[in-house]
Amino acid sequence: MLRSIPRYVWPVAALLLMLRLALNLGLNPGLEWNYDERRNGRIADNYLAGRGYVSLDPERQQLRPDAFHASFPVFVYVGWSRAGLPRHYLTLLVYAAAAGLYLVGGLYVQRTLQYLGLQPEVGWLGALLWAVSPGVVYYIGAFWWFENLALPLLLLVVYKLLRLHGGRPLRWPDALLITGAVVLSCLLRGYLLAVYGLLVAVWLGLMTRQSARQRVAAWALSLGLLLALVAAHAPIFLKNYRMFGAYTLSNQAGFELLQGHNSVTQGRFMFDWDDRQGPFDRFVRRHIPQLDSLNQYQESQARARLARQWVAGHPGAEARLLLRKTLLFFSPENFIADAPRTPWNPFTALTLLAFGAALLLTVLGYRGLRFQAADGLLLTPLVAAWLLSLVFFVGFRWRFFAEPALLLFPLLVAGRLGWLPGHHRARQ
Repeated sequence: MLRSIPRYVWPVAALLLMLRLALNLGLNPGLEWNYDERRNGRIADNYLAGRGYVSLDPERQQLRPDAFHASFPVFVYVGWSRAGLPRHYLTLLVYAAAAGLYLVGGLYVQRTLQYLGLQPEVGWLGALLWAVSPGVVYYIGAFWWFENLALPLLLLVVYKLLRLHGGRPLRWPDALLITGAVVLSCLLRGYLLAVYGLLVAVWLGLMTRQSARQRVAAWALSLGLLLALVAAHAPIFLKNYRMFGAYTLSNQAGFELLQGHNSVTQGRFMFDWDDRQGPFDRFVRRHIPQLDSLNQYQESQARARLARQWVAGHPGAEARLLLRKTLLFFSPENFIADAPRTPWNPFTALTLLAFGAALLLTVLGYRGLRFQAADGLLLTPLVAAWLLSLVFFVGFRWRFFAEPALLLFPLLVAGRLGWLPGHHRARQ
């Protein structure tokens, strides 16, 4: 595989890797964790101190059972501490792994574009555009977020599924690679269960037109993947059942569902969602007066019920909110950790304009354009991220997983129209 990479790619890759690591270390010289993982780190500390999976509630000033964020990182931090390793070593390890996967992501962008019909040189151009896109190189990529591990793994999995759909036999190394990538990604970011669930469902639907042998292999891989996910998440289910009496992966969903469906939301994450003086908290307490007496799981369930009641009672406002979320999802903003919004980014704006034009031309059948089966796999993460935004709110960290499709689809359409040099017919 590596021997097929042109020589001119290596110095560019080295330069990008140096830029990535320079940003990582320059923006975080203290090797600190982000705010979500600092909370998980405190839970790990409390567990090691014999207090259980608890964190300090700043409002109540008491330790309370906590399963808000993903539990797998907590398990990792507990194991890391028990091994006697300093935590800044883990920060460096994640940065190193993310940097390596950054190069892997670029490689699979190129291979995907080449497999879908573009010449290798155009594929490398697409890889470069992905590598320097705002979210990848700065807004998320320059910081310590586990999305930097998960996005390149998604690119790998999409490419492997495309090849399997194209007729490549399923070999055990690919099966293990796909399974490991999906399981690790979902353990790090629980919302990717929805992305991969939809992706595998679409892939299975496309595989129904293949040979019987390919269909059997597809179902075997999917069932194996399901079993691996269940086994990997079983300790989390058991931990949360012991804490709250319910088999749940996290208590976050109910909180975020209400953030996305209420009378004061603007359709995006609210940084003041827990501000006791803010309009959202007043809205919540007006409808859930017993809020302070609930544990975290009960509060999540109460918030989810309130969200469903609000949707049922305000269909017109909900319809307007869904439209607002869609417009926001396709706006040229990027994720930022410490502010409500970012200025519009020209690169993101051009990407979105190109995607909109490519989508419109394909829908209209301009010069014989039509959607191809492979487009379904390429666009599924985008659709999944958009649906997550409608169900909850627009989160630019999960739109991060839609951005490769936003970038790659216009390149493919331009190639199909003959606007790119050396284009050849895409494989069906």
